[in-house]
Amino acid sequence: MCSFALGDTLLFSSALQGIRAHFPTQQLIFFCGPQNKAAAELLTGIDAMVSINILKPRYTIRRMREQKLDLLLDFSAWQRLTAFYSLLSGARFTAGFRTPGQYRHRGYDRTAPHSPDLHEVDNFRSLLQAMGITERHAPALLPPAVPEPALLARGRQIVVFHLWPSGVRSFLREWPLDRWIALAHELKKLVGSDVLFVITGAPSNLERCEAFCRQIQADGLESEVFIGRDGLGALCQILLHARLVVSVNTGIMHLAAILGAPTISLNGPNRNGRWGPVGSQAVGIESPGTGCGYLHLGFEHGDLTAGCMERISVEMVCTVAADLLAAQPIPK
Repeated sequence: MCSFALGDTLLFSSALQGIRAHFPTQQLIFFCGPQNKAAAELLTGIDAMVSINILKPRYTIRRMREQKLDLLLDFSAWQRLTAFYSLLSGARFTAGFRTPGQYRHRGYDRTAPHSPDLHEVDNFRSLLQAMGITERHAPALLPPAVPEPALLARGRQIVVFHLWPSGVRSFLREWPLDRWIALAHELKKLVGSDVLFVITGAPSNLERCEAFCRQIQADGLESEVFIGRDGLGALCQILLHARLVVSVNTGIMHLAAILGAPTISLNGPNRNGRWGPVGSQAVGIESPGTGCGYLHLGFEHGDLTAGCMERISVEMVCTVAADLLAAQPIPK
């Protein structure tokens, strides 16, 4: 199991491939919660997916013990509950992270250090190495075969904007709305007049997405909202067809990057070396100056007055966008 956040689960796909390569015939079970079930459905190499609920200890422990585990690997970094569940899982051997200040390592038979100086993918590899698993793989996902969303049938050039992050103090990772609109005007010049801006978000962000869509339409730009309600399959289709994806640092950014979509991540409180995008066409833009890039486990407050996202200019994003677009084949 891993942390239940969407982005963590998607990045975990790198470790999962290493485990599968090391144990080619053993049964691999992935424990997921309602928070990351949609991401778990994109993982390759697992034989079974078992639902647990981290907030229901008796239910979770019973579900884990029912599997009669030989080995349990816990890739979560800070949740003390998962260490507690590992301890009571009934597994013959357990392994997990030793995270400074979290006091969770006593729940495991073997531990590996979890470092704030490594990208999370490399932290995952550290735990694998502690178990003697040396195979190294990049994150990889397998989108389900689902019908293409209707908006793709129009033959438009798609640029995806993902404005709304999730998690604790998510507002610190939002980019000012006027910058998004200014960026859209500049990208229209780069992509072409037939560009359609697709605004994506979680169902909880529907109202904000629609409000922004109306605002961008009033500014003379063609836009449409897409909210995935049946997993991530349809969204994967859109991302795979996109000329460009621009996103704040959140789970959908990681999804686009891992799928190989041309992706720009607006990092702010995040830094590339810790939580940046991982993909063949992904670029993370960091805030210039000092005091930013402070997020490690995701709940650090940092300097609330630093204005990290505001330091990222439209010009910075356009420079990266021009390079990514220039590297693509000319669309027919």
